[in-house]
Amino acid sequence: MKPIRKIAVIGATGMLGLPVVRALADAGFEVTALVRNPDKARRVLPSKVAVVEADVRDVAGLRRGLAGQDAIYLSLSVAPGEAPGDFHTEKQGLENILAAARDAGVGRIGYLSALVHDTDSRWWVIDIWREALARIKASGIAYTIFYPSNFMETLKQRHVVGTRMMMLGRAKHPNYWIAGDDYGRQVAKAFALPSAAGREYVIQGPQPLTYDEAAERYVGATGGRLQITRVPLWLVRLGGLFSRELDFNARIMHAVLNYPETFKAQETWDELGAPTTTIEDFARRGSKAA
Repeated sequence: MKPIRKIAVIGATGMLGLPVVRALADAGFEVTALVRNPDKARRVLPSKVAVVEADVRDVAGLRRGLAGQDAIYLSLSVAPGEAPGDFHTEKQGLENILAAARDAGVGRIGYLSALVHDTDSRWWVIDIWREALARIKASGIAYTIFYPSNFMETLKQRHVVGTRMMMLGRAKHPNYWIAGDDYGRQVAKAFALPSAAGREYVIQGPQPLTYDEAAERYVGATGGRLQITRVPLWLVRLGGLFSRELDFNARIMHAVLNYPETFKAQETWDELGAPTTTIEDFARRGSKAA
């Protein structure tokens, strides 16, 4: 397999795509972001990242965007509010991406999944995640799959509302929280290693903390600017009877809070580098940026 130099990214401007794009560019790869809104993307992406307009609903456009690329990295998601019968980027969109990647001769796919994909839940969103993994493995293209624990970015971007940290339910198990920047560097290392083709990596950070402990440490590190507000999960589920978004949030939090995570990332650390960012580091960095 030839060395990877050019990497296209779908989901480049998202919460978890942006740190990966930065890390790939910093590692010396030629990065191209395939986006629906080029003007918006150029405002947030590093200047050295090329931006090409493409949509996962359009195979021809994807094929043009992937021409000449050695690899593709996918940071896809099912958005809150989507229904089972809708178009999903990780289902129909992924099928289009794989078809275009094969046509363009892309040599490797990097894919962000989730540790909770192996829960016994039969929720349709988790079924989509499982189906996506099967499609990628059957695509005929070399793959590298990443199964992360909770990202620290979710605390800031999904739970902070004004001056409050909104916490849904109570965690039963600790999670090994990972910062997006640490994860991005691991992704970059994986694309640099031919031996990472055909591999699956568990992505975990240095601190085993329950959701509550992580929130409390995050709030403490911000100097008391935030207050924690707790909402019972049953109340969110009740609201989910009337709101798809609330139903999604209740179900995803139930899956995360009840997942019995154990440490499995030593091999990942040995091969791709050990993460070092703590919740406190992440919170303080965000406070300075604000």
